[in-house]
Amino acid sequence: MPGSEKRTFLSRAAAAVAALELLWPLPLVAVGMAGITSPAIVGGSIALALVPWLARPVAFGRLTRRVCVGGALALLVAGALVGMGVTYDPALSWPTLLTLLGSVNLFFAVLNTPASPRRVGAGWVAVAGLVALYFVGQYAHLDYSGETGRLARLGRMTGSLMPDLAFFTPHPNAVSGFLEGVFLLSLVLARQSRGAGRVAGGAATVLLGYGLLISGSRGAWAGLAVAAGIWALLLIPNRRLRLALAGGGGTIALLSICLLARRVPAGQPLLASLLETASRRFVLYRNSFYLLGDYPFTGIGLGDAFAMVYSRYQLLIPHLFLTYPHNLFLAVGLGYGLLGLAALAWLLVGFYRFVVRVERSGLRGGSLPLFRAAWLGATVTFVHGLTDSPQFSSSRWTMPMLFALLGWAVALGTPALTQGDEGLRRRRWVAAAATVVLLTLVGLPFGRPLASAWYANLGAVHQTWADLSPDLDEAGRETELTRAVAYFQQALCLNPSQPAANRRLGMIALDRREFDAAVTYLERAYPQERENQATLKALGLAYLWTGRLDPAEELLRQLDVQSEMVEELNAWRWWWHTQDRDDLSAYAAGMAQRLSQR
Repeated sequence: MPGSEKRTFLSRAAAAVAALELLWPLPLVAVGMAGITSPAIVGGSIALALVPWLARPVAFGRLTRRVCVGGALALLVAGALVGMGVTYDPALSWPTLLTLLGSVNLFFAVLNTPASPRRVGAGWVAVAGLVALYFVGQYAHLDYSGETGRLARLGRMTGSLMPDLAFFTPHPNAVSGFLEGVFLLSLVLARQSRGAGRVAGGAATVLLGYGLLISGSRGAWAGLAVAAGIWALLLIPNRRLRLALAGGGGTIALLSICLLARRVPAGQPLLASLLETASRRFVLYRNSFYLLGDYPFTGIGLGDAFAMVYSRYQLLIPHLFLTYPHNLFLAVGLGYGLLGLAALAWLLVGFYRFVVRVERSGLRGGSLPLFRAAWLGATVTFVHGLTDSPQFSSSRWTMPMLFALLGWAVALGTPALTQGDEGLRRRRWVAAAATVVLLTLVGLPFGRPLASAWYANLGAVHQTWADLSPDLDEAGRETELTRAVAYFQQALCLNPSQPAANRRLGMIALDRREFDAAVTYLERAYPQERENQATLKALGLAYLWTGRLDPAEELLRQLDVQSEMVEELNAWRWWWHTQDRDDLSAYAAGMAQRLSQR
C-alpha cells in the first residue's frame, strides 16, 4: 500500500474510532460501578478507554480539545492514586478509582464527540429517565423501611402499581443526586422539541420530577431552587438589577435560616425535622473535619474506607456507624487528600470562570438554553454537595453523570469563546505559577509545623493499617504500629504540641492499658482541640481508668450523645469484670450512673 493511501486509511480508521467517543469509556465505568476487580476485565476496560486517546492525534492532530479544567481533572486523578496508596483495604477503594477514571474519560469523550449536542443531551435524559422509572416503579418493592412520612407513603402507593422487578436498592439520596442534574435539561429539550419529541420530553420531565419528589432529598430540592433562581436572574437584562436582586434574595434566605434555627414555629413538624437533621449533619461535619486534620496530606483512602476509620478514630467505637461524611468537600478531602481538595477548588474556579466568559460572550440560537441547563445542572449537584456527596461515596454509580454534565457544558460553551479569549491561557498558567510561588513563600515560616503535620499524617496512615488492614497478621500489625509510633514521635520532636500525634499516641497507650501515659499525651492534645469528640472521649476514659472521676465526668458530659456513652460504659463494666479488673469495672459503673442522673 503506497504511503499516501496508508496515511489516508489510518486517518479514516482513527476518525471512525473517534466517532464512537462516547462508547469507549463505558466498560471502565461499568467495571467500577459493579466493583469488578478481575485483572483481565479491569485491564481490558482500561485498554478500551485509552483507544480514543490514541485515535484523536491520528484523526485530528490533537489529544483533546482545549478544556478549562484539564489540569484540575489530572490533579484529581493524582489525588485518587494517593488515596489508593494509603487505603487500609484496597478492595474498598479499587471500584471508586476505576469509576473515577471512567468518569474522567467520559468527560473527555463528551467534550470530543462529533455527535450533535442535542442528541448527547437527549441521551443523558434517557438514561436518567430509565433510572427514575426503576426508582418510581419499584419503590414499593425496595427495602425502604426506614423511609417514613407522606412522600414515602406516596412512593409506595405508586410503586405498588408495578410488578416486583427489583434487583438493586439505591439510596434515595443517591437517586436524587443522579436525577437532579438532568432535570433542567429535560425541561429545555421538551420545550425545544416538536411532536412526539415534545411528548417524550414532557413525560421524562414528569418522571424525573416525581422521582426527585419522592426521594425526599431536601438538598436536591434546594439545589434546584438555587439553579432556578439563577436562571431567572439571567433573564433580567439589567446587570445592576440582577446583582441587587441576587444580594437581596441571598440576604433574606440567610436571615430566614437564622431565624428558623433560633426558634421553630409551633405545629411545624417538617421544619423541626429539617433542623434536627441539620444539627446531626453539623456534628458529622465537625467530627469529619477533625478526622481530616489527622490525614490532611494523603486522606484516609478512596471509596468505602471512611466508615471504619471514622468509627475507630473519631467515635472510638469498634463497629460501623456512618458510611460517608455527607459533604462534597469533606468526602474529597478525606478520600483524595490535599491534592483532591486542591483539584476540587481548581475545578470549581475554572469551570465557573469559563461559564462567566461564555455567558458574557453569548451563544447563538438554541445553544444558550442547553448550555445553561448543563452548567446549572452541575450547579444543582454542587449545591446538593454541601449536605450530601453520593458521587464520592459508596454510591459511586452517580459519579459519571456529574462528569458527563461538566464535559457537555464545556463542549457547548467553547464555540462562544473567541480566539482572543483562548489566548488568556498563557496568562492563566502565569497566574497559577505565581500562586504556587506565593504559597511557597508564605508557607516557609511554617515549615516545622507543616513537617510535623506530615509525620503525624504518616503515623496515622500506619496506625490505620495496623488496626484495620485485613491482610496483616499479628507480627505485621505490630510492625506497622511501631512505625506509626516512630512517626508520631518524630512529629512531636518538630512540634511538641502537635494535636494529632499526641492524641493518637494517647489512644495507643489506652489500647495498651498504659493509662498514665495516655493521660500525659491526651492532656497535651486537649488544649489544641477542646471540641474534638475523640480527644474528649479518650481523655475522659483515661481519667476514668486512673480513678479521676470528676475530671472524667466533666469531659464525658461534653460528648454529643450521652445515652450512647452510658451504654458503652455499661459494656465496659462487663468487660473489665471478665478481665478480673473489678476496680475498673466499678469506675465504669459509677460513671454510667453519674451520666444517667442529669
